[in-house]
Amino acid sequence: MIYTERLMRPIAHFSHAARIGNVVHVGATAGVYPNLRLAGESYGRIDVGAQIHKMFNNLETALGLIGATLSDVVRIKTYVAFPRDIEIYRPIYEQQFSSIRPAHTVVGSWDFPLPQAAIELDAVAVTGGGNITINSGGLQSLTGCAVAGVLADGFHYATALPVDGEGQTVARSCREQTAAALRNLHTMLAAAGLDPREICNIHITLRDIRERAEVGPVLEEFFGGRFPTCTVVGAPLERPDFSVSIESIAIKGGGESIDTPAAPLLPGRPAPAMLAGDVLFLSGQTGLSDDERRHFDVRGQTDAAWTRLHSLIEAAGFSNDTIIRTNNVLTDWRDYAGFNAGYGGNVSEPYVPRATVLGCLDVPSARVQIEGIAHRHGADATILQVPPPAG
Repeated sequence: MIYTERLMRPIAHFSHAARIGNVVHVGATAGVYPNLRLAGESYGRIDVGAQIHKMFNNLETALGLIGATLSDVVRIKTYVAFPRDIEIYRPIYEQQFSSIRPAHTVVGSWDFPLPQAAIELDAVAVTGGGNITINSGGLQSLTGCAVAGVLADGFHYATALPVDGEGQTVARSCREQTAAALRNLHTMLAAAGLDPREICNIHITLRDIRERAEVGPVLEEFFGGRFPTCTVVGAPLERPDFSVSIESIAIKGGGESIDTPAAPLLPGRPAPAMLAGDVLFLSGQTGLSDDERRHFDVRGQTDAAWTRLHSLIEAAGFSNDTIIRTNNVLTDWRDYAGFNAGYGGNVSEPYVPRATVLGCLDVPSARVQIEGIAHRHGADATILQVPPPAG
């Protein structure tokens, strides 16, 4: 355990960061002071620029406390409450990462648990100095993103967008944009000496979740029916002309698919979990199965999602205290308290980092979706958190 009072006291069941070996997972990081006051000169006024600067300052603080630096960052995902603020975010991001090119994704979230927070991020860093930014002719770097991804600790991190070599959007339909993004991902993988069969995890963000059906056939063709873990969320994207954004994690040799009766592997569907060495990737799980559309309350759905996650972790031969991060999507912020009640009943201290955002899910009655990563030695992780209150 590493304790700090330089970062905000978590408002729910999470810590700021977890480290396993050289890999650091940083959870939701906002532009906030330890006393929960958002950055900015005036109370009651949302100062987006100040929040962005403080957010990166907090990221650097968290990394430094756990033995890493900004130059070790290999993946950043930034969530904005108002897409118009991306124009403010871009130059500040470029200043912070002028010589670093992590895999970089920008998406929307309709608000955050902390009132008036305008932006937050989560990140992955790998220490040791062996990270390699891959370059490939014909691909365009956007907003400081690694052109063809980053190789770090054996894994390849990439963000694929539906653009051509000039950075222009290549098509209008979601199906065509998905195909274009996957072509770019194929080029990225090839530049790193990998192929689609070695992808372990993808996360797809759609501008309109109703277009989910258009994406399925394109993915099936790309993966040849052998899907990795996959999570799909509906949310605003980095540019208004984008229909899709795809994040990918791959490793030489790929991974082994894991499923259970509680989380079965279905034809034409993503692997519920994929084991790659000591790392277990967990597809986003809702509290509803494909043949079950009952309207459980959010706590019941959270419990059911965790039942699936725990079954997959155990099927991989891991213990339940080996999870090292989660990313959570709610469809209604009014469910936040019920979600936390269910979440807290399925995890134990020391809590691992997490991010919780608002998005759309492709099952209309689903109110929560949880994806995660576990590690065989996750119980031995170093955790960065705020000390418990005195008394």
